[in-house]
Amino acid sequence: MADNTNNRFTPEIICTSEHTFNIPIYQRLFEWEKDNIEQLLNDMLFEYNRNSTNPSPYYIGMLTLYENDLVDGQQRFTVLSIIASVFKNLYEPWANMKGKLHLKARFDDERYLSSLFDEKEITDYTNKKMHNGKETVIDWVNKNLNASNKKEFAKYVYEKCTFFMATLPQNYKPSDLNKYFEAMNSTGRNLESHEIIKVEKYLKSIKDNQPFYNQIWNLVADMDKLLIRYKTEGRQKESEDELRQRYKELFLNFDSYIEKKSFIYKNNIELLNDFHEDEEQDSDFQTISELEADGHNPDVRRQDKYFGDGYHSALNFPEFLLQILFISLNEETRNKVNVNEFFDVHALQKIFKEYTNDWNGDNWKKFGEDLLRYRILYDYFVLRVPNSEFNPYDLEFSEPEKEKETDSNMIKQLQSVLYVDSSSKTYYRWIVPFLEFINKNHNASATQIFKELQRIDNTIKEHSEDILNNPKDISFGGRYTVYFLRRLDFYLWLDNHKLSSQKIDPVINNYKFKRSYNSQEHLHPQNDENREGYEPWGDYKHKFGNLFLISSSFNSTQSDDTINTKFGRILDQISSNSIESIKLYKILEFCKEEEKTGSVAELAKCWTIKKMEEHQKKMLQRLHDSYKE
Repeated sequence: MADNTNNRFTPEIICTSEHTFNIPIYQRLFEWEKDNIEQLLNDMLFEYNRNSTNPSPYYIGMLTLYENDLVDGQQRFTVLSIIASVFKNLYEPWANMKGKLHLKARFDDERYLSSLFDEKEITDYTNKKMHNGKETVIDWVNKNLNASNKKEFAKYVYEKCTFFMATLPQNYKPSDLNKYFEAMNSTGRNLESHEIIKVEKYLKSIKDNQPFYNQIWNLVADMDKLLIRYKTEGRQKESEDELRQRYKELFLNFDSYIEKKSFIYKNNIELLNDFHEDEEQDSDFQTISELEADGHNPDVRRQDKYFGDGYHSALNFPEFLLQILFISLNEETRNKVNVNEFFDVHALQKIFKEYTNDWNGDNWKKFGEDLLRYRILYDYFVLRVPNSEFNPYDLEFSEPEKEKETDSNMIKQLQSVLYVDSSSKTYYRWIVPFLEFINKNHNASATQIFKELQRIDNTIKEHSEDILNNPKDISFGGRYTVYFLRRLDFYLWLDNHKLSSQKIDPVINNYKFKRSYNSQEHLHPQNDENREGYEPWGDYKHKFGNLFLISSSFNSTQSDDTINTKFGRILDQISSNSIESIKLYKILEFCKEEEKTGSVAELAKCWTIKKMEEHQKKMLQRLHDSYKE
């Protein structure tokens, strides 16, 4: 089926084999916009026109398979199928692409994709993205091809459009595979989009010092590698104070270094680890097709980077680009932005086209400088995410001496709450104002930084104290229940953290916030009617006091357990020092005040409606108090 030498695939290889591919249910559906499709077709046409008698292959990238499932590359494979539905009329073998792509558990979408190959699409269901995609291909063909080259171009794409297939081992355990899917899906990969923006807008607009600004972009694009890292001379490693000094020197004198186009400090110290003063590479690219792959994709996080003891950035590069673009907008424009559209990394080109349409070279230089300016601040003041879920978050920020009132652990924990409660489209709610604050106050103390993060958290509309006054919004299934359970766990952690070292509870102190802790669980079971040993609680069981957070994967396998089982579970977690909910831990301690024997069965009997309401009142009061701190 494939070229065994290099695992090379083309539409021809796929169409002449019996192999089919699946898009699993956990993968997003086709999202490419008109600009993405046209850019792909333009690039293929450019390559074809360079030597139409013997055209070179056009490399569309890497796809990743697990058995027949497309772990990565479903967007490119889908657009290839849509192109096939048009090109079959130009070059008949393309028709064999029909049925090569299946969409698991999405029968209507698969049926619609198949109908694109027919004379008429089905009328009882429409996938608008696929429909618009086909219309885009038809319009592009009519505008860019003539009768003499339509067939030859369609034949070229059929034979020469090439991608490589990476296959995951079949002996993967489901847990390993789930981690891999999560890592792959969290990247919001848009290599093609941000490279296009760099070449067609950023570099094309900058007429002087292109190598300097090209190097800035390339440095910033590798989000997982800190721009300022410990240096080693012989056996002597740079001290924490020396590292901190490099950061602070750049914070203080950034504009002067930009003006000099140099980042060399006194005594010939390089402030940025990877900036090369003699960089003179040609960066005046005219088209995307002239870009040569350097073997490095800063936005595709390989599987091996997400395991072990390392760390990666909370944001990928397209997400970071959008944060800095948002910062560049004036207040009036920001207020008009549809944030769901603006922060859609899958529409990166569209957003940059809309908001930078009138930019000149100076605007793009300023944007490049801000990319570097805020990236340095981001590296130092924003948490980094562990590759292994067993490790804590990391934070570069530190102070020479620990303050009595605040330390970096408090900053790191509060950021971790904001991080796990955010998505690609909502990071801006805290990262943008935080970076703007740090840019103006880069000498801020740990206390000032912590208080600013609290202020930002409190001013997010969906985190408002007023929501606490509407029980429906924080009861089971409420719109904001997960956030407030997380917020409560943070302030319970903070109360413990502020105690003297002799009084700190290590179980609470070691608590880590995780994205997977997002499933609302009842302590008194949800299904309690006609259940032996339980009095029906009615709506009381759905109240905030009876809820806590656990991982969604654990909840799906252990749903509706008895109180005994849930208490037994957290006792096991306590013994391994890895509880999932501080609130549940507090409930257990609360019940122990009444039941001194410690028997799980007896502790379970203590959890009554009255006890739940007492606990709820205390927890809600702690949440209200948190807004006054």
